[in-house]
Amino acid sequence: MKKLMLLLSVLLFVGCAASWPQKANLNPVVDDQLDGLYQPGVDVSVNGQDERAGSQIIKIALPDTPVTLIPNQVSPHVMLAERLQNGFQQQGLARGNQSNININVIVEELQATLTKPGVMFNANAKSRIKLTVSNNGNILNKEYNRASSQDSVTRPDIHDLEVLLNEQLSEIMSQALSDNQIRGAIKGQF
Repeated sequence: MKKLMLLLSVLLFVGCAASWPQKANLNPVVDDQLDGLYQPGVDVSVNGQDERAGSQIIKIALPDTPVTLIPNQVSPHVMLAERLQNGFQQQGLARGNQSNININVIVEELQATLTKPGVMFNANAKSRIKLTVSNNGNILNKEYNRASSQDSVTRPDIHDLEVLLNEQLSEIMSQALSDNQIRGAIKGQF
């Protein structure tokens, strides 16, 4: 009887394989911005575009399990455009839908991948975001690339993977908001 109970316990434990959530929840942070960097009355339109092949931001590719692809709750290009728009507003720019100054945030790559090539789990994250500033026909293109990796004996959860991407996106947005070339392009100084 004890053997049967032990066997049932083991089967229940093995049968309860870890499941992953249906959606991830990226939440990169934009630090407070200095006001007064732009003259009053200047408006800008910030839009987003996703050029990735798939919508997933997290890929789980562990041995002996099917690959799991997890998208974000909010499309990353929409979220990044909103956060950058808010950052530019704090700096003194007004939101303008019909503006002569347009900033396009293009998500070219954004994914955290969890693998287990040996005894260790490996979380690898890559972000490649392109900003295009268009001001009265003049165009400035900037590309921001980030990559990071973590090894762990224990299996990371989805939050750990989100943190890797959040750190990269926060850093990219901070760099874009403080980029002197972008500021010059918004002011018409190409």
